[in-house]
Parts: sequence; C-alpha cells; structure tokens
Amino acid sequence: MMSYLMGSQRGWVSLPIIALLLAISTLSMQYQQRLQASYLWRGQLNDIEIEQQVWMDFKKDFMVSPSLSSATFSECVGFCELGLHSQEKIWQKNTQRLHYQWVRYESPANESGHVLASYRLCASQNQHQYRCWWWRDGAWFSGGWVSASD
Repeated sequence: MMSYLMGSQRGWVSLPIIALLLAISTLSMQYQQRLQASYLWRGQLNDIEIEQQVWMDFKKDFMVSPSLSSATFSECVGFCELGLHSQEKIWQKNTQRLHYQWVRYESPANESGHVLASYRLCASQNQHQYRCWWWRDGAWFSGGWVSASD
C-alpha cells in the first residue's frame, strides 16, 4: 500500500514541475521575441540616422556657402526634367553616394533689362525621389522633395 501511495505522489510532484517549466519557457520565448523586436527597431533607426547623415553632409558641402558659378546652364527652356540623367554628377562621402544636378537658368531680360538667374540643386539616392533646393538671383528661396517619373 505504501508503494502505491509513493507512486501516485511522484506523479503529483512532477506535474507542478512540468507546469513551472512550461511557464518559464513561455516567458523566455516572449522575452526573446521582444529582444529581437528591439534589435530590429534599433537597426531600422540606425539606417534612418545614416540616411539623414548623408543629407546633412551633402547640405553642408553645397548649401552652407553655395558655389552658384559651378552650376551648369540648363539645356532646356526653364529647368529640364529630373528624369534626364545627362546633367547628373555623383557626390560621394565615405560609402554614401548621391546623384545630383546643379543647374542654372536665365530668364529673358525684362523691360528694364534685368536678367533673372535661377538655380536648382537636386540630389537623389535612387534617381526617382529628389531633394531639391532653388535660388533666385543668388538667394535661396525654397526647398523640398520632388518625384521623377520615367
């Protein structure tokens, strides 16, 4: 009789241990999933910071003291479409590179003989979405994102 009671007690003792192990493994899995999500988020944040850094470096090289005289004359009446890559140059810093266009357009003289010079600087990482800045008569007046279609 005593051996029968001992055998049944072992079953009851092992059941709480199995439940405890299941609870610990569930908690461990949840922790690992959250940890993995945290690493993924940090990696995405790092990619965004690197992308922002390339734009900051580009702006520092071109916008702090812009060399308007280095802009090429526009081959079009007004500014050419961004999809035309013939006027693009490459700017590179470390492993980051941007395609850019630095173009000048002069409007016909007005009645007082004044020629209005306009400049456009556009840069892109993928040649579809461009970040552009515009100057008129040597003064910066606007900037924004532009999409080019083929």
